[in-house]
Amino acid sequence: MKKVLASIALIAGLALIASPLFAHHGDAAYSSTPLIMKGCKVTEFNWMNPHSLIKFDYKNDKGELQHWTMEIGSPPSMTLLGWNRNTLHYGDVITAYVYQSKTGAPVGRTNKVILADGTVLADRDDSTPSRYGDEKK
Repeated sequence: MKKVLASIALIAGLALIASPLFAHHGDAAYSSTPLIMKGCKVTEFNWMNPHSLIKFDYKNDKGELQHWTMEIGSPPSMTLLGWNRNTLHYGDVITAYVYQSKTGAPVGRTNKVILADGTVLADRDDSTPSRYGDEKK
């Protein structure tokens, strides 16, 4: 019985020590100025926890095709801002405002998306301060 209790205590202690390792990540990996990309074609929209993903193709100024992935918040938080699992579909054309990874990889955090009909969907509401300081949405 002592071995069982000792094992349980050891597992509980390790779980407490390791819990900071599972903490939510910050935004330090992303640029502080959103990159604006017009004419992006949605290739996939994954409505999932902890972050939904928007995948799209974008032709840069040199005409090179880039495959991008940007994350938005969780479905419950994004639903409050007007998003839903059917907001984007394969082939939709959008304008993406994205805080790109500082590594230069074609990944980032969504600032906002403008749909073809002009609808603007952001990753936060106007009352929530930006993680990146003052900016124009």
